[in-house]
Amino acid sequence: MKMIRFLLAMAALGLGFLVVMRRLQSPRRMPFAGPWTKALAESRAEPAAERLIALAEARYDELFEGYARPASRALRVHLERSLLPGLALYQTLLDQGDTQEEALAEMERLMASSVTGLTRTMAFLGRLPRPFAIFRLLEPWVVRLGFPAEGWEIEPVENSADCVAYNVRRCIYLDTLTSYGAPELTPVFCGGDDIMFPALAPSITWERTMTMGRGGDRCDFRWVRATPVQSAAGTRES
Repeated sequence: MKMIRFLLAMAALGLGFLVVMRRLQSPRRMPFAGPWTKALAESRAEPAAERLIALAEARYDELFEGYARPASRALRVHLERSLLPGLALYQTLLDQGDTQEEALAEMERLMASSVTGLTRTMAFLGRLPRPFAIFRLLEPWVVRLGFPAEGWEIEPVENSADCVAYNVRRCIYLDTLTSYGAPELTPVFCGGDDIMFPALAPSITWERTMTMGRGGDRCDFRWVRATPVQSAAGTRES
């Protein structure tokens, strides 16, 4: 029975991941335009928010047409459905008079609206039976399929019953944004992880002390199985 529940949980999580990836690969239009318009309208007048998004969509089209599309489908998803939309809106904010500090603060606020679906997936995983065991099984496949060597240099550190960890020594986000003259935008994308992975708690603890986008010599990804605690009823919980 435990094995059946485990397999059902794996199937459900895999289906959720496929749904999210399917949405990311929808026909070309600047992703997150809807959520970003709504979020911008919270700090600006709605017409101003709509105008900013319209300008950002035009800028996105320019970036899309002008960049060299990689052969890797995974890289195209990252670039076309995440990095270039963020860059387009950031450049638009600067063009429309925001200071760099104001534009970065706005982008950090908008990041939360961009990762809502993945945050829900992480929260679901955290509630499954034996969540860390499932996470440990899935994470290498996510890295292998979603973060290919063409875009990232990933150094395995640990894959044990208590910890999954690796270091990233090269990242396509930092490389690409640097090539566009906007390396300062990289930490906004780093921040997406810091919004998404804490949703795994309390079963799995997300730990990261540095990223290259924030000036570190590596990005030290680390997930730790939470130590079981004694409940009031005397049973152990994880």
